[in-house]
Amino acid sequence: MHLVVDSTDLKVYGEGEWKAIHTLQKTEIPQIMTLWTIQSIAVWKILQREKVLFADQRYSEVLFFDAYRWMVKQMERRIESESETTSLPLWAWYQWEGKRRKPDLRRSAHLPKGQCGVRIEFEQSDKGVLLSDFELWHYVLNYWYLPRNVADGEAFEAELSEHNLSFFEMKPLPVRAYHQRIEDSWDRIFDLDWTEEEISDPFSKKSIQATFWRLHLDQIRDVHFFTAR
Repeated sequence: MHLVVDSTDLKVYGEGEWKAIHTLQKTEIPQIMTLWTIQSIAVWKILQREKVLFADQRYSEVLFFDAYRWMVKQMERRIESESETTSLPLWAWYQWEGKRRKPDLRRSAHLPKGQCGVRIEFEQSDKGVLLSDFELWHYVLNYWYLPRNVADGEAFEAELSEHNLSFFEMKPLPVRAYHQRIEDSWDRIFDLDWTEEEISDPFSKKSIQATFWRLHLDQIRDVHFFTAR
């Protein structure tokens, strides 16, 4: 899903300390933000050796390539920093679990159980980072329509049903107009101030992911080794 590993990581700031990264993000985000990424020991060694890390598409899940490519297009549109490669972005956490800033290594699923890894704390300029709602990102991964509210979602599914279509069964939808409506709905994952009952949590409760193009060794502020549970 990300780099050479399918894990990711980030940090949280208080609700008044942010600066918009793009037009949809209204909460102020610091010019220099602290992020966390969880990677395998193998990836950590690559970073130490090369002094800079890029995502390696060979280690990403083929099933989600369309979602990753969509994210690449969004990054090209929404942030100033450009990719020096044709690779996928790296993933990190800006806000792991609501008010919890960094990932809790006592929790499971950061890496496969028993695998040794590292939690890397680093700094990045906001110009090179795109933030999005991690939970809503699953709408993109699964090719689901992200409704404005429950009624909107029910209405769209009913409209599709009239044409014997379903985004749960057809990926992508064969009708271009409907496919575009689904993709356009995903823009809402970048609006970190958007709250909607049963769909989008308030900012203080969100898990917020960060995507960026590269990680330099000299951006690292702390490294914590652990064994995944």
